Amino acid sequence: MIWANKNNQRVQATPKERANCPLCNEEVISKCGTINIWHWAHKSDVECDSFGEPETEWHFNWKKKFPNESQEVRMENHRADIRTKENIIELQNSSISFEQIEERERFYGYKLIWILNGETLGKNFFPTTKQMGKGYLWNWCPPSWKQSSCRIYVDKYNFIYQIYGSPSRKGTCLKLSKDAFIIEHGGNPWKK
Repeated sequence: MIWANKNNQRVQATPKERANCPLCNEEVISKCGTINIWHWAHKSDVECDSFGEPETEWHFNWKKKFPNESQEVRMENHRADIRTKENIIELQNSSISFEQIEERERFYGYKLIWILNGETLGKNFFPTTKQMGKGYLWNWCPPSWKQSSCRIYVDKYNFIYQIYGSPSRKGTCLKLSKDAFIIEHGGNPWKK
Protein backbone atom coordinates (compact mmCIF):
# COMPACT_ATOMS: atom_id res chain seq x y z
CA MET A 1 0.00 0.00 0.00
CA ILE A 2 1.14 3.53 -0.74
CA TRP A 3 -0.62 5.24 2.19
CA ALA A 4 -0.65 4.46 5.92
CA ASN A 5 -1.69 6.38 9.04
CA LYS A 6 0.76 8.03 11.40
CA ASN A 7 -0.13 10.63 14.03
CA ASN A 8 -3.63 11.04 12.49
CA GLN A 9 -2.14 11.80 9.05
CA ARG A 10 -2.01 9.82 5.80
CA VAL A 11 1.67 9.31 5.02
CA GLN A 12 3.73 7.67 2.30
CA ALA A 13 6.56 5.29 3.10
CA THR A 14 9.96 6.71 3.96
CA PRO A 15 12.99 4.66 5.04
CA LYS A 16 12.89 2.93 8.43
CA GLU A 17 9.41 4.19 9.38
CA ARG A 18 6.47 2.50 11.04
CA ALA A 19 2.81 3.44 10.82
CA ASN A 20 -0.63 1.82 10.97
CA CYS A 21 -2.78 0.22 8.30
CA PRO A 22 -5.83 2.37 7.48
CA LEU A 23 -8.06 -0.74 7.39
CA CYS A 24 -7.06 -2.95 10.29
CA ASN A 25 -4.94 -0.48 12.29
CA GLU A 26 -2.15 -3.09 12.60
CA GLU A 27 1.45 -1.99 12.39
CA VAL A 28 2.96 -1.56 8.93
CA ILE A 29 6.61 -1.05 8.10
CA SER A 30 8.14 0.91 5.26
CA LYS A 31 9.74 -0.96 2.40
CA CYS A 32 12.06 1.52 0.72
CA GLY A 33 14.55 -0.35 -1.40
CA THR A 34 15.99 0.29 -4.82
CA ILE A 35 14.08 -2.37 -6.77
CA ASN A 36 10.39 -1.89 -5.88
CA ILE A 37 8.44 1.31 -5.37
CA TRP A 38 8.45 2.54 -1.79
CA HIS A 39 5.44 1.15 0.02
CA TRP A 40 4.03 -0.05 3.32
CA ALA A 41 3.70 -3.72 4.26
CA HIS A 42 2.03 -5.34 7.24
CA LYS A 43 4.60 -6.31 9.85
CA SER A 44 2.72 -9.62 10.16
CA ASP A 45 3.08 -10.11 6.38
CA VAL A 46 -0.69 -10.78 6.15
CA GLU A 47 -2.76 -8.58 3.82
CA CYS A 48 -5.98 -7.50 5.56
CA ASP A 49 -7.84 -6.48 2.38
CA SER A 50 -9.16 -9.56 0.57
CA PHE A 51 -9.19 -7.50 -2.66
CA GLY A 52 -5.50 -6.65 -2.27
CA GLU A 53 -2.77 -7.87 -4.58
CA PRO A 54 0.93 -7.09 -4.87
CA GLU A 55 1.27 -3.61 -6.30
CA THR A 56 3.54 -2.76 -9.18
CA GLU A 57 5.06 0.42 -10.56
CA TRP A 58 2.16 0.38 -13.06
CA HIS A 59 -0.32 0.70 -10.16
CA PHE A 60 1.70 3.50 -8.60
CA ASN A 61 1.99 5.42 -11.89
CA TRP A 62 -1.79 5.38 -12.30
CA LYS A 63 -2.53 6.32 -8.68
CA LYS A 64 -0.13 9.25 -8.60
CA LYS A 65 -2.05 10.95 -11.43
CA PHE A 66 -4.96 11.50 -9.03
CA PRO A 67 -5.19 13.68 -5.91
CA ASN A 68 -3.68 12.03 -2.81
CA GLU A 69 -7.10 11.88 -1.14
CA SER A 70 -8.44 9.88 -4.14
CA GLN A 71 -5.78 7.16 -3.80
CA GLU A 72 -6.39 4.01 -1.75
CA VAL A 73 -9.66 5.22 -0.30
CA ARG A 74 -11.11 3.15 2.52
CA MET A 75 -14.53 1.75 1.74
CA GLU A 76 -15.70 -0.39 4.64
CA ASN A 77 -13.10 -3.20 4.86
CA HIS A 78 -11.51 -2.55 1.44
CA ARG A 79 -9.20 -0.01 -0.19
CA ALA A 80 -10.37 1.28 -3.56
CA ASP A 81 -7.35 1.95 -5.79
CA ILE A 82 -8.80 5.28 -6.94
CA ARG A 83 -12.07 6.89 -5.90
CA THR A 84 -13.28 9.84 -7.95
CA LYS A 85 -16.41 11.92 -7.43
CA GLU A 86 -18.44 9.51 -9.56
CA ASN A 87 -16.46 6.28 -9.94
CA ILE A 88 -14.26 3.66 -8.36
CA ILE A 89 -11.27 2.76 -10.53
CA GLU A 90 -9.72 -0.64 -9.87
CA LEU A 91 -6.33 -1.32 -11.43
CA GLN A 92 -5.77 -4.96 -12.34
CA ASN A 93 -2.34 -6.26 -13.25
CA SER A 94 -2.65 -9.99 -12.66
CA SER A 95 -5.18 -12.71 -13.37
CA ILE A 96 -8.08 -13.11 -10.98
CA SER A 97 -10.99 -15.53 -11.01
CA PHE A 98 -14.50 -14.76 -12.18
CA GLU A 99 -15.64 -15.13 -8.55
CA GLN A 100 -13.18 -12.43 -7.44
CA ILE A 101 -14.31 -10.12 -10.24
CA GLU A 102 -17.96 -10.71 -9.37
CA GLU A 103 -17.31 -10.09 -5.65
CA ARG A 104 -15.64 -6.73 -6.34
CA GLU A 105 -18.34 -5.68 -8.81
CA ARG A 106 -21.03 -6.56 -6.31
CA PHE A 107 -19.23 -4.61 -3.57
CA TYR A 108 -18.45 -1.45 -5.57
CA GLY A 109 -21.54 -1.56 -7.78
CA TYR A 110 -22.13 -0.01 -11.17
CA LYS A 111 -19.67 2.83 -10.49
CA LEU A 112 -16.72 0.45 -10.85
CA ILE A 113 -14.33 0.90 -13.77
CA TRP A 114 -11.68 -1.74 -14.42
CA ILE A 115 -8.35 -0.80 -15.97
CA LEU A 116 -6.39 -3.85 -17.09
CA ASN A 117 -2.64 -3.65 -17.60
CA GLY A 118 -2.01 -4.10 -21.31
CA GLU A 119 1.49 -5.42 -20.64
CA THR A 120 0.22 -8.36 -18.58
CA LEU A 121 -3.49 -9.12 -18.95
CA GLY A 122 -3.71 -7.48 -22.37
CA LYS A 123 -0.36 -8.38 -23.87
CA ASN A 124 -2.16 -10.16 -26.71
CA PHE A 125 -4.67 -7.32 -27.17
CA PHE A 126 -4.32 -5.61 -30.56
CA PRO A 127 -6.46 -2.65 -31.68
CA THR A 128 -7.65 -2.90 -35.28
CA THR A 129 -9.58 -0.66 -37.64
CA LYS A 130 -13.00 -1.63 -38.98
CA GLN A 131 -15.25 0.26 -41.39
CA MET A 132 -17.93 0.69 -38.71
CA GLY A 133 -15.67 1.81 -35.87
CA LYS A 134 -12.69 0.72 -33.84
CA GLY A 135 -12.17 -2.94 -33.17
CA TYR A 136 -9.75 -5.21 -31.45
CA LEU A 137 -8.34 -8.68 -31.67
CA TRP A 138 -7.48 -10.29 -28.33
CA ASN A 139 -5.62 -13.50 -29.08
CA TRP A 140 -5.94 -14.70 -25.52
CA CYS A 141 -8.70 -12.84 -23.73
CA PRO A 142 -8.63 -13.89 -20.05
CA PRO A 143 -11.80 -16.02 -19.70
CA SER A 144 -12.61 -14.71 -16.22
CA TRP A 145 -13.40 -11.25 -17.67
CA LYS A 146 -16.07 -12.47 -20.11
CA GLN A 147 -18.87 -12.17 -17.53
CA SER A 148 -17.88 -8.77 -16.12
CA SER A 149 -20.80 -6.36 -15.78
CA CYS A 150 -18.72 -3.18 -15.35
CA ARG A 151 -16.76 -1.03 -17.78
CA ILE A 152 -13.41 -2.48 -18.79
CA TYR A 153 -10.47 -0.56 -20.23
CA VAL A 154 -7.18 -2.01 -21.48
CA ASP A 155 -4.15 0.21 -20.87
CA LYS A 156 -1.81 -0.03 -23.88
CA TYR A 157 1.06 2.40 -24.40
CA ASN A 158 -0.27 5.99 -24.31
CA PHE A 159 -3.88 4.95 -24.86
CA ILE A 160 -6.60 3.07 -23.11
CA TYR A 161 -9.26 1.12 -24.95
CA GLN A 162 -12.78 0.86 -23.62
CA ILE A 163 -14.20 -2.57 -24.42
CA TYR A 164 -17.80 -2.58 -25.60
CA GLY A 165 -19.83 -5.54 -24.46
CA SER A 166 -18.32 -8.67 -23.02
CA PRO A 167 -14.59 -9.06 -23.76
CA SER A 168 -13.89 -11.76 -26.29
CA ARG A 169 -11.41 -12.69 -29.00
CA LYS A 170 -12.81 -9.98 -31.31
CA GLY A 171 -14.89 -6.95 -30.53
CA THR A 172 -15.42 -3.23 -30.60
CA CYS A 173 -13.56 -0.70 -28.51
CA LEU A 174 -13.13 3.03 -28.13
CA LYS A 175 -9.58 4.40 -28.18
CA LEU A 176 -8.86 7.23 -25.71
CA SER A 177 -5.67 8.94 -24.72
CA LYS A 178 -4.67 8.17 -21.13
CA ASP A 179 -4.38 11.91 -20.50
CA ALA A 180 -7.99 12.52 -21.60
CA PHE A 181 -9.26 9.67 -19.42
CA ILE A 182 -7.34 10.94 -16.38
CA ILE A 183 -8.62 14.51 -16.85
CA GLU A 184 -12.20 13.28 -17.35
CA HIS A 185 -12.02 11.48 -14.01
CA GLY A 186 -10.54 14.35 -12.01
CA GLY A 187 -6.85 13.57 -12.22
CA ASN A 188 -3.83 15.41 -13.54
CA PRO A 189 -1.85 13.51 -16.22
CA TRP A 190 1.19 15.78 -15.70
CA LYS A 191 1.43 15.15 -11.95
CA LYS A 192 4.73 13.53 -10.97
